[in-house]
Amino acid sequence: MNSDKWTKKEKTVARRAFDNAHKRECEEIINRIREIANNASTPDDMWQLYDFLDEKRKEIYIKYDYRYSVLIVVFARLLKEGWITVDDLEGLKEDKIDRIKHLGEGLTRGTKNESMKT
Repeated sequence: MNSDKWTKKEKTVARRAFDNAHKRECEEIINRIREIANNASTPDDMWQLYDFLDEKRKEIYIKYDYRYSVLIVVFARLLKEGWITVDDLEGLKEDKIDRIKHLGEGLTRGTKNESMKT
């Protein structure tokens, strides 16, 4: 079967993995916002928080693209950054999982801890 086709089961698995990754990353952003806000003591600190939020909003908007034509690449990035695991993808065809892992290994973007820095 062509790995670019998504079965109904795969669409369900993909949606769950995608939504869980999005939720995990947003929760981490919220925790980082709290940390920055709790340590803010100057107007510059306030603007640092604004800049952080603006940057993360743009990153999330670009990263979380749920079009089936790009979902393999999206999952590869989420895997590389640690927002999903291979276990989260259980139920996808093996060739899709292999492509996701292979693409993830080739990405140079950092892990989720590196992406939360301000």
